[in-house]
Amino acid sequence: MKESMDNDTARTFAPHIFCRVCSSPLVQASDWRPEDEVFWYVCLWCPECGFEQAAVLDRPQSTYLSLAIEEGFAHMLEALGQITTGAPASADLDLVKMAQTERIKPAR
Repeated sequence: MKESMDNDTARTFAPHIFCRVCSSPLVQASDWRPEDEVFWYVCLWCPECGFEQAAVLDRPQSTYLSLAIEEGFAHMLEALGQITTGAPASADLDLVKMAQTERIKPAR
């Protein structure tokens, strides 16, 4: 994953989604479900201003949204990795390592 994060060419074509109200790049899907074999219902939410919007997306639009969300997670993990650089090891930092290696277990 680190190799792909250093590759600026890959980021050039990464999709971006911004909040329509406050322009925050932190927009996320808070609910989603298939409507039928072609369309997905998605509720988008901005954690900065609280704006919500529901949408029905076709396959290309849902793929675009998925790629944008994954790119956002990659940026977040990169930022967390920068925070941990030079910091002493602790239980809190283990969460960052688990997130980077996709080993976070679901809550029980």
